[in-house]
Amino acid sequence: MYQRNMLVYKHAWMVIVSGFFEPLFYLLSIGIGLGSMVPDVNGLSYTAFVAPGLLASNCMNGAVSDGLFNIWFKLHVQRTYDGILATPMRVADVVFGEMLWALTRGSLYSAAFLVLVFALGELHGPRILLSPTALLALPAAVLVAAAFSSMALCLCSFVRKRENFDMVMGLLVMPMFLFSGIFFPVTQMPAPLQAIFQVVPLYHAVALLRALTTGGVDVAIAWHIAYLLLAGTLAFLVAMRRMERTLIK
Repeated sequence: MYQRNMLVYKHAWMVIVSGFFEPLFYLLSIGIGLGSMVPDVNGLSYTAFVAPGLLASNCMNGAVSDGLFNIWFKLHVQRTYDGILATPMRVADVVFGEMLWALTRGSLYSAAFLVLVFALGELHGPRILLSPTALLALPAAVLVAAAFSSMALCLCSFVRKRENFDMVMGLLVMPMFLFSGIFFPVTQMPAPLQAIFQVVPLYHAVALLRALTTGGVDVAIAWHIAYLLLAGTLAFLVAMRRMERTLIK
């Protein structure tokens, strides 16, 4: 399954490359452009504050693109998996291979974004990666990509109509992107909204990566890691069960 995706995207590599530009444009326009007019946030330059949040959203967007949209069309429109399951491959092989590919795509985005952030900080200034613990941001981003890939697969198993994508993006992805602490601290929101957005996955991803890139590592980082591990594992198990019901009739 993983090899099939590699062969397909070998001839459509621009689709993968283009996904890297969205967080880059946000970083240049909001982090660096607008950031020059914004005061420090919690003792950090606005660019250093925003960059790890954009890295987390990059992991989420890559996972949603492959784990939700692409798999849904393979499942319900192209009927790709019908032919694949006529071979010795099992549903578990299909689900794990697709999750692994979505994870790979998110990890590639993360690695490229971290290199760019480091280069911008060194060449343009001020520095964006403020601590040696930023070296751990890449494996942490892989964890984030894996968790969101599993969640996207799980969500894909519940989407029945193409029109449901509007609900997914409008009611789940976009609110997480705007209110999970990427552009401003969640603590600035009213207490009830803080309680809501502090339990969504992207908040924990942003907090984890921000702690590593800025050197603000404390015991809370263990909670963020545990949350992402647990959420990703549960989502993968649910996705496996529901995909089996859908594909084996």
